[in-house]
Amino acid sequence: MNGGYVNRVLWVDLTNEEFHTSELSESSAREFISGRGLGVKTLYDELEAKVDPLSPQNIIVIATGVLTGTSSPFCARSWIVTKSPLTGAILTSNSGGFFGPELKFAGYDMVVIKGKAKKFSYLWINNDKIELRDASKLCGFGTQATQDKIAQETDPKTRVACIGPAGEKFVKFSSVMCANRAFGRGGSGAVFASKNLKAVAVRGTKPVPVANPEKFKIIIKQVLETYAKNDFMQEWRKVGTVFNVGAMNELGIFPTRNFQTGFFEGYQQLDDQANKRYVEKHITCYGCPVACTSWSVVKTGEFAGAKCRGPEYETIWAFGGSCGNERLDSIIAANAFCNEMGLDTESTGHAIGFAMELFERGIITEKDTGGIPLHFGNFRSMLKLANMIVNREGLGDVLAEGVRYASGKIGNGAERYAIHVKGLEIDGYDPRGAKAQGLAYATASRGGCHHSGYASQELYDPKFDRFTEVGKGAVTKGNEDSTALVDSTGICAFPMQLGVLTTKELGMLLSAATGFEEFSNEQNLAVIGERIYNQERLFNVREGLSSKDDVLPVRFLTEPMPTGNSKGNVVKFWDMRKEYYAIRGWSQEGVPQAGKRAELNLTSK
Repeated sequence: MNGGYVNRVLWVDLTNEEFHTSELSESSAREFISGRGLGVKTLYDELEAKVDPLSPQNIIVIATGVLTGTSSPFCARSWIVTKSPLTGAILTSNSGGFFGPELKFAGYDMVVIKGKAKKFSYLWINNDKIELRDASKLCGFGTQATQDKIAQETDPKTRVACIGPAGEKFVKFSSVMCANRAFGRGGSGAVFASKNLKAVAVRGTKPVPVANPEKFKIIIKQVLETYAKNDFMQEWRKVGTVFNVGAMNELGIFPTRNFQTGFFEGYQQLDDQANKRYVEKHITCYGCPVACTSWSVVKTGEFAGAKCRGPEYETIWAFGGSCGNERLDSIIAANAFCNEMGLDTESTGHAIGFAMELFERGIITEKDTGGIPLHFGNFRSMLKLANMIVNREGLGDVLAEGVRYASGKIGNGAERYAIHVKGLEIDGYDPRGAKAQGLAYATASRGGCHHSGYASQELYDPKFDRFTEVGKGAVTKGNEDSTALVDSTGICAFPMQLGVLTTKELGMLLSAATGFEEFSNEQNLAVIGERIYNQERLFNVREGLSSKDDVLPVRFLTEPMPTGNSKGNVVKFWDMRKEYYAIRGWSQEGVPQAGKRAELNLTSK
């Protein structure tokens, strides 16, 4: 392989402190490309079935994209793939920023980490030099302090992916942080901690080759011209995902007070206009012209000094609408706290909103909360409970296991109010007003995740019927396969979802970078996306998941939306799922059938 890939996989045995490299498999690269796809394939092949996610037998795969680190725009993504301690299913977690490109510059397409270190350690990758260094003195450090300390010990330009106290205490939705970005959702931070791994630090100085540089430049020029003419993207870059606060509330699907409704009366205190009061500057990922993320600072009041990247839409929803909270300064403070502690903001805010509903229904009382009045809108109680989750104190210890576990532990009807799929807390879109998004939640490989089958048609196209269940099986399959494809290249999902980059242009970029002509064929790319999704499904089936896990919470099925522009709707789910399984070629138990798995017709060898 002569472009895009750097043709090396680093294998790390933490138990024996042994490291070796191998060539990247060309056949696997052709069939799964890179990133999420190649990470999933590697985990499936290397991990034994039914292992405890927090045992030394679990495996961490860190995978870069084939376009990551090249001169292509929007290409900074890398992936952590492992078995989730929150769900028991596959966990695919991606991050932008600069960590992924740095790993490519060091000369690695993937890092596969096995075993458990004898003591708390961090992995230091400095081009071809690999070390496992003592991190005992970093125990208890927050993520920014950890990154600063490791940079002092190694190289000022080192990029670090690390865990904070939440990971060290095995919070099941703890994250791995890299600078101010997260490998979030599903508990990768706890998996790091289970291996006595505080961080992976990388410094690289090698170029990323491209097979056809002139052709690559021409396609990049075309993509950038399209980007410059895309009015929606130009507006998006000014406010980023915060745009969704007002847009989703207008649709009536902004989840409010633990998904009791989809309309939040105080949304204008949280939307893009409100955010402008706190934005100090805009920041970007490696090589990206968009800079869609803000850097926000609270300068006055009780949260003065709080600062964070964003907050992004999902975080504003989690600590805002979900908790009935109108105080944006408190959300910035919560975001900053979660980043430093290494907590997933979506699951943390969701878990607190869940606890607030239980409190207001009398299922839990101040005796259970340690004297904290958990009323919706009480932002001070919200922040106290977030701290209890990190420290695993009282109710926080129960919530640190996720809402699925917490609802069973609490009992007394709490299960009805635990809004999750496969154990992963559902995030910021109420499916009663977006039916394909609901089906995507139910069938998502990693659980209640909006990303894997993001129904942009329902969310941004007013001509698309978001209320009908008819035909949503095909829509969801298409969205899931397309996202799996994009996630396997290093490209950010937003340019594809917002119409800046077409599948044809993506194929041209891939073909020019790698020299693989089959990547320029859109049908081949569609098949690759399908193959990746089938591979994730086969992993989950092997772990014991089936159609019984592809379900939505009862609230969406039986409680009509009470207010807003989705009022009166429920999700009529079962026919959608039946259609979806049939289109995928899965059995009605949700198992891919022999002879119906996607295969790529290679046009060159």
